[in-house]
Amino acid sequence: MQNHSPKIPVFLAALLFATGASAAGPDKSGPLINKAVIQQEAGKTVYWVLPGPRKLSKEVFGTPDDPQRTLQPILAKVDKPPIRELLEKLPILVAAPAKARKTNEAGTEYTVFAQPTPFSDKARPLPPDQSGYFKTTLLDRVAEDQPGKPGDTPDEVQLETWFHDPAGNKYRLEFDHVVQPPFPGYNTQGGVFIDGWLHGTTGTGSPLMPKEYTRGAWWGVVHLYINGEQVDTKVAHLMTTEVVRKRDYSLALDEEMPLAPSERHIPSQDHHTHLIVLPIKPTPQGPVFEPVKTAFELPNGKKQPFIHVMFEEDNILEWKLNMQPGSE
Repeated sequence: MQNHSPKIPVFLAALLFATGASAAGPDKSGPLINKAVIQQEAGKTVYWVLPGPRKLSKEVFGTPDDPQRTLQPILAKVDKPPIRELLEKLPILVAAPAKARKTNEAGTEYTVFAQPTPFSDKARPLPPDQSGYFKTTLLDRVAEDQPGKPGDTPDEVQLETWFHDPAGNKYRLEFDHVVQPPFPGYNTQGGVFIDGWLHGTTGTGSPLMPKEYTRGAWWGVVHLYINGEQVDTKVAHLMTTEVVRKRDYSLALDEEMPLAPSERHIPSQDHHTHLIVLPIKPTPQGPVFEPVKTAFELPNGKKQPFIHVMFEEDNILEWKLNMQPGSE
């Protein structure tokens, strides 16, 4: 399918959405567009991603003389003060501010985004007996994001998952409801997205991830359990995509995609699943920044404020397009 195509750090931002479940419940009488069921069994390869800098793609971010994916043109499209304030504080949702970009010695090319992000080359493989498991079902009923609150969508998600951090703490997520990120340029197909392209130059998702063909993705609110205790409620994002991790586990640039089998982290695997729990707390008033209450301590003595887990040996159990209502 590849050819089918410090202060609050900015990395804490990716994908901020909000609010509680919709009150009246959306209309589900329309056609069911797409369905995907994706799973990875326990004992397979799982990585815990650490914060770190991100190499910058010329194709996505341009050059110092012609910078692309900067924040101001996006802010100009925002007419809601809370969203504008959010993007000013957490711009990597949609951009990479030039002041955080390093250049080569000649000043002619960007090299890295210096602030730590969850889209780094740094990751820790988990031992097979403390890796993880997930199974998710995605029902994509609409092709476009819906008007109203972020939770007003007929799309649906089911999720079962558990995984560990490198210190051996066990995490479990309980899915609450789907959300639609309210950002300029985003189109998440109602919060469940199947069969298309995300990130990079697409305008949907952080441009710090490469543009990647996506079998299925969702955005939603989850309840987080650590070692059996519920500790948090946050926004999360899952996506099953073509492989974007190279043999050394570095994250590919747009110019390097698609990766040939010999370049992939696991040559026989042509897709993998990303799961991020973000430091974003949904409230009735709107989204609020709040670090994820993880149990994993970083070298600086602070707890990692987000979760980014990579399932490298996933299985697509079902993938159907243009189904009729009732056939799911």
